Amino acid sequence: MSASPVPVIADALPPGAGSRPHERSHRLLMLALALLALLAPLAAVPAAHATPPAVEVLDEAGVLGDPQAVEDRISAVSFREEVQLEVLTLDSATQDVDTSDDRVLNDAVLAYARAEHPEWIDGDTWADGVVIVALDPVQRKLGTYAGDDVKLSDSGFEDVQDAMRDDAADGAWEDALEAGAQEYADLLGRPWWQSPGGILGAAVALVLVAIGAISALWRGAGVRHRVAEARARHEDVRTRRRETEDAAARIPRDSAYGAAVLADVEDHRRSADEAERLAQQLPDRPRPLWGISPTTSRLGEDYEEAVGTADAADDTIINAAHLLGRSGDHRAAWQEERRPLDESLAAVEETILDSEVEEKGPSAAADALRATAREVAPELEQVSRDYLEGARTPDECLERLDELTARLATASSRLRDEVIGARAEDRDEIELMRQAEPEKGFVSEFPSSVRGRRQARHPAAYATDYSLSPVLWTGAWYGGATSALDTHRHPPASSSGSTSGYSGGGFSGAGSSSSF
Repeated sequence: MSASPVPVIADALPPGAGSRPHERSHRLLMLALALLALLAPLAAVPAAHATPPAVEVLDEAGVLGDPQAVEDRISAVSFREEVQLEVLTLDSATQDVDTSDDRVLNDAVLAYARAEHPEWIDGDTWADGVVIVALDPVQRKLGTYAGDDVKLSDSGFEDVQDAMRDDAADGAWEDALEAGAQEYADLLGRPWWQSPGGILGAAVALVLVAIGAISALWRGAGVRHRVAEARARHEDVRTRRRETEDAAARIPRDSAYGAAVLADVEDHRRSADEAERLAQQLPDRPRPLWGISPTTSRLGEDYEEAVGTADAADDTIINAAHLLGRSGDHRAAWQEERRPLDESLAAVEETILDSEVEEKGPSAAADALRATAREVAPELEQVSRDYLEGARTPDECLERLDELTARLATASSRLRDEVIGARAEDRDEIELMRQAEPEKGFVSEFPSSVRGRRQARHPAAYATDYSLSPVLWTGAWYGGATSALDTHRHPPASSSGSTSGYSGGGFSGAGSSSSF
C-alpha cells in the first residue's frame, strides 16, 4: 500500500480553525528571527585593545629548563587589561605549610609572597593588577590568584586550572603555565557576547524555541495517537461492562481474597464513568493540531488513564469471579494464581548459582533452599488438584498457596542473609545490601492474580512483603545489591574541584587551587 501524502495543515483546516496554534507557531518563529537579529551585530563588535602583560617568571621549584624563554612566550599573550602577571613554580613543602591540607598551595603562595614579594599583597587581599599563575610539581597542585580589580569568577579560576591540567599531568610545565596565562587572558574582561556562556545562551534560546515548536507538534501527534488507541480499548470496556458487573455480583462477600477484588470493582465503576464523561468532551475526529495545547493534551491523557484503569480492572474482576466460583475459565484463573510459585521453583538453581554462595564450598542456605523447593513442588501440585477437583474451597486453596510462598520466602531470606554475611565487611555495607532493590526489569506484581490484589491492598496479611515469587525476587535482588555494594566501595571518580581560602585566617585574597 502506498503511503498517503502528508496533508498541508493550512488546507486541512476550515477557515478560522486552529488559529491559536498557528498564532503560537508564528510568534515562536518571530522570536527566533529576533534573536538572530540581536546576535548579528554583537558578533561584529571588534575585540578590545590587546595589552601585553608585565610578566615575571619565578621558577622556585627548579623545573623550568629556561625561565627566560617561558617569560618570552607568556609575554606574547594579549590581555584586555593591564596586569602584573606572576608565573610561579613552587614546592609548597618549602614554605612551612601543612601539605596534607587541600589548601596547601594557597597557603604556600601566600607565605612565599609575604616573605619574598610583599608588593603582591595589599592588606588582606592581593594587590590591584596582580595575577598569579602557580604550579606545584611536587604536591601536584595548580593555583590562580588575583587582585580584586582583575579577578575572575570562581568558575573562571577553575577554567584556568582546567586549561593547565593536561599539560601539567604530562610534566610539560612550560606548556601548562603558558596555557594558564592564555586562558586567563581570554577570560579577563571578555564581553559577554564573546564568552561561551553568552554564545551558548543565545544558541540555547534559539534551540529551545525550535524544540518548543517541535515538541508541541510531537506532543499533539502522540496525544491523538493514544486517544485513538484508548477509544478502541474503551469500546471493549463498554462491551464487557455488563459481564464485569455480573462477575462482581458473583464474588463471595465473605471471601478474604474476594474482598480485595471488590475494592477493584469500585475503581472500575469510577474509572468507567470517568471515561464516559471525558469521551463526551473529545472531538469525533481530532484536527491535525488537536492535542498541542495543554488543555487538550491533559484531556487526552486523563481519558487514556481512565480507560486504562477500567480495562485492567475488568480482567481482574472477571478472573476473580471464575476463580472463587469455580466457573467459566477457572482453570486459567488458577494457573495465574500458581504462576508466581512456578517461576520461583524454576529459578532456584539459577539464583543459587548467581549468588555465588557455593564458590568456596557447600552452603547451608543453598542446600536449605533446594530442600524447601523439593518439598513445595509436590505440595503445589496437590493443592492444584484439590482446587480443580473441588476437594477444598477456593479460599483454602489460596491460603495454601500463601503458605507455600511463605516457606520459599523464608528459605530465600536465609540465602540472602548468607550472601550478605559473605560479602558485607561492616555494618554500613550490611544495611546497604539489606535495603537494596532488585535490578530494573524484575516484575514484582501479578496484576491479574487475586492473591496479588490482596497483597497489594493488605500487605500485612503476607509473611513476605516483597513478592509472591520470592526466589525470583532474590535473584533480582542479588544483582541490585552487588551493584550497590560495588558503587559504595568504588564511588565514581570525582572531578578535581578547586579549593579556595587560606588556613591561617585573616587573608581573603581571590583565587583557588586544584589537583592534577
